[in-house]
Amino acid sequence: MSDIKVKNFDFQRELEKVAAGIRKPNILICGATGAGKSTVVNWIFGKNVAATGTGRPLTRGITEYSSEETSVNLFDTEGYEIGEEKISAYRDNVEKWIEERREGGLAGQIHEAWYCISAANKRVTDMDISVVQTLLEKNIPTVVVLTQLDCVDYEEYREMFRAVTENCNVHCFATSAHEDQYIQEVMEPYIEWEALIDWAIRELDDSLKEGFIGSLAGHVQKKQELVTKKIIPIYTTAAAGVAATPIPFSDAVLLEPIQVSMAMHILRTYGLDKVSEELISFVGSLVVTQAGRMLAQSLTAGVLKMIPGVGTAAGIAVNTVVASTFTAAIGAALSQSCANYSKAVFEGSKPQSYPEFFDSAILSGFVESWLKEHKNGKDT
Repeated sequence: MSDIKVKNFDFQRELEKVAAGIRKPNILICGATGAGKSTVVNWIFGKNVAATGTGRPLTRGITEYSSEETSVNLFDTEGYEIGEEKISAYRDNVEKWIEERREGGLAGQIHEAWYCISAANKRVTDMDISVVQTLLEKNIPTVVVLTQLDCVDYEEYREMFRAVTENCNVHCFATSAHEDQYIQEVMEPYIEWEALIDWAIRELDDSLKEGFIGSLAGHVQKKQELVTKKIIPIYTTAAAGVAATPIPFSDAVLLEPIQVSMAMHILRTYGLDKVSEELISFVGSLVVTQAGRMLAQSLTAGVLKMIPGVGTAAGIAVNTVVASTFTAAIGAALSQSCANYSKAVFEGSKPQSYPEFFDSAILSGFVESWLKEHKNGKDT
């Protein structure tokens, strides 16, 4: 096996390339003053979204939060106050701004809007209905987020829900971010954070879903599904392309740049690129130094026999089936390690050392398990 030098790879640059290729959804957040817009954003994307993004005023009353650290652009409308003149100015300002965004091309358009209404107010106003209808007239997928559900009883909630669905003709999801654990448990049957997120994903174009899911706080299962169904196939296809002309094992290093890019893409999806540069280098180095070695070890151990369409002859070339299948196995193994690490962090038991979740033995074990599970050629 040819020597693979870790120093030949700039992992930060690979991350930047990955980030540059992710299309960011543009989400408009609307609602009256005190409607709980910030709470909704913080609950879904984490408290660092607005903090790390540069609050850039775009026009009167509308601020953009966007940064290289996140894969979603948020546009926050300044909450409107009571008063017919102020309400009219707010609606006209939002409508005009949306039209201006359309003139800037597809990437600049608003992809969906979340209109927040505080249940604490115990009513849906004519202004709420008017703004939602304006958004719908602009063909923007729009949802009503009913916040602070813990402030109303069941009958009050049902009346507000009825007012939204009958007058706005949009989906309405109830939410609460109360800090008291007991209240959260009592409210759990009525809280619809997951339904809101599912709606948001469903309404986005496929090209924008990755950016949204990658920006979510937690939601490890959704990220794992994204990696399995969309991200890994990108790199298995690339690996198969490289191996279209049979590659001897001694030249298998040609697959390493593809697998490094895949590793950085997976880290970005789980949000682990923000943990520390040390983790990025640790994982990148692991993939560079271990992938080829694992391939050779798998051949020696007979694991490669489990790859459909591959014989047992010594010195076999890295053909398209071997290259794509083994790349998929490495991607799945790394995704599992990232998922396990993310769950530990999300549950508050952040591990003291990365090797607790990432090392060659763990990765090799996941690779072998994946190959055994997919030996019939399914999902490769």
